[in-house]
Amino acid sequence: MTTRPRPPTATRPPAPLPSRYVAEHVGERLRELRLARGFTLQRLSQASGVPVSTISKIENGVLRPSLVNAIGLAKALDENLGFLVDRYRERPEPVVVVRSGERDTIAYGEIGLTLQDLSGRFERGVLEARVGVLADGATSGVDRMRHVGEEFCLVLDGAIRYRVGEDTVDLDAGEFVQFKSDTDHSWENTRHGETRVLWVFSDGLSF
Repeated sequence: MTTRPRPPTATRPPAPLPSRYVAEHVGERLRELRLARGFTLQRLSQASGVPVSTISKIENGVLRPSLVNAIGLAKALDENLGFLVDRYRERPEPVVVVRSGERDTIAYGEIGLTLQDLSGRFERGVLEARVGVLADGATSGVDRMRHVGEEFCLVLDGAIRYRVGEDTVDLDAGEFVQFKSDTDHSWENTRHGETRVLWVFSDGLSF
């Protein structure tokens, strides 16, 4: 059996600590980004389509942003949704290795979605990749999404249904869909049980 060589212990950077999706921490980062960009609550609301009251609740740690709201806020702030993760891009690196047990994770419990970040500390660029773990009955939410760039979804295990514009696409394990993500779209887990997918997004904005 061939063993994959591993870097010497002395030169390997320390493994990142597990990320936490904590409402008050997200709020702190959102407020910092808003102020750094020179946005008032009203202006950020207009740019993102998220009500002022909702932004205020997120910043004060009493509400977690929905997926659609998080996408709108990130787009308005010219940020990746990784700003929701504690350790996102702390020290950008030109070459990144992410071990299977070291992936930063965001959990959207209200829609049954857990995301594992595959980009690690890589410098912000063209592509972002995530493994999505969809619980039984998971959906992307009531509102359909749209964001810049392209979206690629490969089903690793289970089944997912996409609605892209007027089209409905059912995918099983080993099948994928790719489309321009500025088209209204949504997805749902159609398996009685957990579904796992690989998502790749372009233009640096992803969930």
